Amino acid sequence: MGKEGFSLLEVMVVVAIVGIIAAIAIPSYSGYVTRTRRAEAIQALQTVALYEERTWAETGSYVSEANLMARFPVLDPDGDGDYEGTSNYDVIIDNVAATTFTARAVGQNQQAGDAFVFALDQDGTVGVYDGAGGVTSNPDLWRNLR
Repeated sequence: MGKEGFSLLEVMVVVAIVGIIAAIAIPSYSGYVTRTRRAEAIQALQTVALYEERTWAETGSYVSEANLMARFPVLDPDGDGDYEGTSNYDVIIDNVAATTFTARAVGQNQQAGDAFVFALDQDGTVGVYDGAGGVTSNPDLWRNLR
């Protein structure tokens, strides 16, 4: 007569194999998700820079976040005064003067606590926010997220 079912040893081998695969796959997947969210932040910052440059070309000066949102309603479809570029990063425009601006993306929601605060300025310098209103250049970081 033949045996029916699986032995405990066979079940344990399958569980061990599934565990090994999960230990490799889950961190890899999480890394891809984080990278995708960071790429969205960079795209949102580039969109802000595009509209700031358009404003500067038309008026001769850069404008605050509130003025930018009022000028281009497509950036603020719900009218709350915040750029809606990404749900996982808050885009902040500061250090605004006639000839300067700094835009930064600070992690929120699922990206809260992200190690990077991405930033760019009026000169096209891309990198991370330096905490003092400027940008520490790191173009390789931006390139690696595309």
